[in-house]
Amino acid sequence: MIIKKLSNLIGSPWFEAAIWTVAIIYLAVIDPLQESQINFCVLDRLGFEHCPGCGLGRSVSYILHGDILSGWETHKAGLLALPVLLYRIGQISFSQIKVFKQGKASQIHQ
Repeated sequence: MIIKKLSNLIGSPWFEAAIWTVAIIYLAVIDPLQESQINFCVLDRLGFEHCPGCGLGRSVSYILHGDILSGWETHKAGLLALPVLLYRIGQISFSQIKVFKQGKASQIHQ
């Protein structure tokens, strides 16, 4: 029963929106100049010297702190990633609110 509830939670659109929202808040709060102790890069852990995604989080963090030039220099895709993530959060939220309102409306008519 707990596994089914957890599976439903992880599979829900709200979970994705929450993950992206927490990630953006985290990037807005951290100091992009400080070296991170956490490294999620699989390619780096496998010993590759170059990863096309490395620096993207730091780039977004710079942008959120108002340092657009450093964000651009850190990773060119940072300027695109932030609006894409914000758009995705909005897209999920608006679609889920619409589904919720439709569900409420159908309950009223029953």
